[in-house]
Amino acid sequence: MRFILGVLWGYYIRGRKRLLIITLTVFTVLVLVFAVVLPAIALFILRLDVMRERASRPPQTSVPSLVGLNYESAETKVRDSNLNIRILAHRYDVPDQPCTIIFQTPQTGERVSYGTFVGVVVSNREGDKAKQCSSH
Repeated sequence: MRFILGVLWGYYIRGRKRLLIITLTVFTVLVLVFAVVLPAIALFILRLDVMRERASRPPQTSVPSLVGLNYESAETKVRDSNLNIRILAHRYDVPDQPCTIIFQTPQTGERVSYGTFVGVVVSNREGDKAKQCSSH
């Protein structure tokens, strides 16, 4: 009888060891999944979101320097940068040549989307009020 109980007790102990080994293995796998695999998946998803956001943004360009140029040159420079130009005002109290850009917005070097309007203020002489700079 002792022999049978000893054999059964041995199987019980070995079974507990097996259960302990299985439990530790499952625990290790779970730790690896939560510590390595899930963060890797999360980073991959975040990277896809960033790439999707960048792809959905319109292309951008830098605003060229227009101050000091005549209107026609400024218009050409703006169009070459894939932007548009709009005269915001004429100033008659400035001694510059007529149709010279004296102010621009957005400022030189700012990053803007293609097609953005660059507003300009152009000079004009008092006697040239009838002769405004044209915007095409």
